[in-house]
Amino acid sequence: MKSEEKLLKEMGVSFWSLKNNFSFDGQFVTKKEQKNFSKEDLKFLKSLSISFGQGFTEIYPDRIIDFLSSKNIQVKTLDDFKNITTEEKRKLLINIEKN
Repeated sequence: MKSEEKLLKEMGVSFWSLKNNFSFDGQFVTKKEQKNFSKEDLKFLKSLSISFGQGFTEIYPDRIIDFLSSKNIQVKTLDDFKNITTEEKRKLLINIEKN
């Protein structure tokens, strides 16, 4: 056991998690860049979150983008994502269901 783990165990810490604006890559903790979204983009992200059964908070609106990334779907810009065709939306939903 590492000395940091011993110290945490002695302090009574058995579980910890990072806040949503931080990420851990297996070695380092880094702070995520805070993105500013317009009111229109926030509405879109909220509807997208609801449609995928994900929680939405205005504090961390980019959680849905993280969710899509975890499903191997890369979102370059929200405008590109808003303008996808019906067939692309269908394929997207099938891909999310598979993963």
